[in-house]
Amino acid sequence: MRFIKHSLFCLIIFSNTCFGKEFIDLFTVLEPVENTSSIDKSINKAFNTMIFRLSGNDSPSNIWKIINAGNSRKDFINSYSIENFDNGSFLEVNFDKNLLVNKFNQLSIPFLGNSRPVILFLIKVDAGSREPYILTNSSPNSDLDISIRKYLKNTSTKRGVFLELPTLDLIDINELNNYEKLINTIDFFKDKYVFDELVELEILKTSINEWSVDGDLKFIADELDFNSFFMENFHKYTNTKVNLLLKNNLIDSSQINKINVSISNIYNFQDYQNIKKAIENLVTAKEITINKFAIDTVFFEISTYGDIKYLIQEISSSNFFEILDGYENTPIIGLSYKR
Repeated sequence: MRFIKHSLFCLIIFSNTCFGKEFIDLFTVLEPVENTSSIDKSINKAFNTMIFRLSGNDSPSNIWKIINAGNSRKDFINSYSIENFDNGSFLEVNFDKNLLVNKFNQLSIPFLGNSRPVILFLIKVDAGSREPYILTNSSPNSDLDISIRKYLKNTSTKRGVFLELPTLDLIDINELNNYEKLINTIDFFKDKYVFDELVELEILKTSINEWSVDGDLKFIADELDFNSFFMENFHKYTNTKVNLLLKNNLIDSSQINKINVSISNIYNFQDYQNIKKAIENLVTAKEITINKFAIDTVFFEISTYGDIKYLIQEISSSNFFEILDGYENTPIIGLSYKR
């Protein structure tokens, strides 16, 4: 009976879009800063990025809705500091999760949890000057490769999503090269990666002055401005894809639910602090009450924004918890702390 209930519970959770990765630094934004006199400008940009991440919408309308309600950008900041890495200076801005979520709730702005979609890009390139290859996270082969990687990295950070290229070792490369006609490359990547969406593109130089792009994005362009033309279309396509994925998982904060959560495998005060902090960091957690303690278990009652499924999505993607039990007719879930 317990197995049946657990199976039904999992079916309910995972029949919805499953966001498989936790965006750990959701409320921390890094913004390039030129000098101390431009800190205010960098703070404004960091705030904009924070609103884009939390709302799932890259339109400035939500930013102005918050500002026009009489709020200063700095009201939502816990701390900021200048950090130096990658031969540059960055302003690291830490935002107050509770203040932001409360403000979104007051202004009826839907928001997202920290469990975010993963889009894997399978991009095959055949420029004619070398053997065809699949674009990976290893050393780029062209200016276009550099542009694609930079765009995916920057957009992932700005939107709070995971836009990823595959990482292939020598065995993978040899298998793809030597047995390309015998294996299904899509199945190959599905066996190796977990993702919400797989985007397939084939970039092919068809003649001296012409390129063709096929797959999920299709167009033909001349060689003279191919890189810029490709990136313009790639931006539009990817942005539309991200917007749709995020829109489908927006949380209606006007709906409040309660769920009882037990977390086992707690053996010392440090364990307790870790799991309490992890629960408090859940975006969908509105109020948290500790009901009781057992030998190795802590029992919480959590008041959540939106449907309970969104809290479950956050928990499922967390590196701290493993789901043990769930019951489809009662808002109860059993978790284990992962050390």
